[in-house]
Amino acid sequence: MFKLFFTSILLLSCTCLAASEDINDSEGLENVHDTISEWIYQTSNRIDIFFSGSSEEVSAKSVTYLDTSFDTYAETYRSPQYRYNISLRLHLPRTQKKLNLLLEDFKKTSSVDLPKSTSPEDTVANNDYLFGLQYRQQESKYTRLGYGGGIRFRSFTPDPYISLYLSRSFYFSRQWELILRNKARYFADYRLDNSAEVALVKIIGEKLRFSFQNIYRFIEHEDYRNEIVNTFALEQFITAKKGLSYFLSAYSNGDTNSVFKLGYYYGGVSFRHYYYRNWAYYQIDGGGMLRESNNFSPSARVMFKMGLLFGRPDKLGKKFK
Repeated sequence: MFKLFFTSILLLSCTCLAASEDINDSEGLENVHDTISEWIYQTSNRIDIFFSGSSEEVSAKSVTYLDTSFDTYAETYRSPQYRYNISLRLHLPRTQKKLNLLLEDFKKTSSVDLPKSTSPEDTVANNDYLFGLQYRQQESKYTRLGYGGGIRFRSFTPDPYISLYLSRSFYFSRQWELILRNKARYFADYRLDNSAEVALVKIIGEKLRFSFQNIYRFIEHEDYRNEIVNTFALEQFITAKKGLSYFLSAYSNGDTNSVFKLGYYYGGVSFRHYYYRNWAYYQIDGGGMLRESNNFSPSARVMFKMGLLFGRPDKLGKKFK
């Protein structure tokens, strides 16, 4: 039911945005967006009141939101593919400070080759989803610690899990930052899924940031697969609603059935634009790939994303801080 609901929201709203030509259409679309955003907030509020037993007003800033999008992928030597994405966060300040209810699609790999579908109508049903609670035990400028639990599911097949998250930042002179992160989930069926990240970040200016990101991921369920992604990225704000990212990444992996080896090189540029208010956006990624499966022959790759943001999360900014 919820899959059909969110898919309908995404496709209908994107169609309306593309078709709207006058102010009346825009006003009607604003009303639809406001209604859905208010429904999401009120749902979060009712859940919070139910679990806490308190209906008193709270002054905490709401970070409740729904981010939903649809991707189309095209690559040389491959058929077009599609993917549906969802991230829902419901803030529960009364129940217990720093507690959030989450719903998001589960990504089974850290590479660009996320699970996708060969037809648009199959995208929602072919994804796995996570539904759970997240509690931030500690949060400061330098350290974040959290834990939680929930259920991974596709259709009616549940897989309970527990999670632990730890992040630590180190700041140096001249706007350099070293970030260490680790996120571990242990599933009843999927077993251990652990991601460790080391990132070196340099703030070049208010609208420009450089980073060198290194991710190691271990997935026990997938034949004890190990993945490493190394990425150089340069992020640039054009305006508060437009941004560019230039990137160059390498992906390597191995499991019990294969030797650990380089999978691909991928370089290109990504452009995101919130083209309607601060909640309707599109993203275009374009670049070139050298895949081991093609004997590192050059190939072109393009991704087009259409997305909608409900609620009022702090996802837009005018500069890096």
